[in-house]
Amino acid sequence: MENQIRRVHLERLTREDWVVAGVAALLVLDLLALPWFSFGATISVGSDSVSIGGSLTAVDAPDAWLGVLAVLCAAFLITDLAFERLLPETRLPSIASDRETTRYILACVAAGLIGLKFVLHLGRFGELALGFWVGLLLVAGLVALTRRVRQPTGAAPPPAAASTAPAATSEVTPEPGSSV
Repeated sequence: MENQIRRVHLERLTREDWVVAGVAALLVLDLLALPWFSFGATISVGSDSVSIGGSLTAVDAPDAWLGVLAVLCAAFLITDLAFERLLPETRLPSIASDRETTRYILACVAAGLIGLKFVLHLGRFGELALGFWVGLLLVAGLVALTRRVRQPTGAAPPPAAASTAPAATSEVTPEPGSSV
C-alpha cells in the first residue's frame, strides 16, 4: 500500500502533456543558459589592440526582468500541468475557467514578454544570438501546442444561427383593385 502512495502516476500524462512540458522546459533552459545577446569590441592603443566580448542570456541585462518573467511563466505552466495530471485533487487558482486556458494564457504571456524584449532591442538586431532565435521558435511552438490542447477534439463547428424572422420573398402581391 505504501508503494502505491509513493508512486507517481505518470500514466496520467498524455503524449500532448509530455510535449507541452518538454517544450516549456526547453524554453526555460534556453532563457537561462543560451546566449541571447553577443557583443564585442576591439580597443586599439598605439600598436596594441585588445579585444573584448561576451554574451548575455535572456535573464541578463538589458531588460532582465522580461526574461525572468518569461522563465516564471514557463515554469508555472509546467507546474500547473503537473498538478492537474499528477495531483488532480489539489485545487490551484486559475486565470480562466479551466486549466487548459490558464496554460494557454501563460504561454501567450511568455511570448509577449519575449516579443517585448525583442522590440526593445530592434536597434541592435545584429547582436541577437542563437538563444533568441531558438527561444522564439520554442515560445511560438508552446503557444501553438497549448492552443491546440485547449481546443476540444472532434467537436463539430457551431451551426449557423437560424433566423426566426420570416424569409423575405421576391413576389409582390398586387393590391386589390390594381392591375398587374
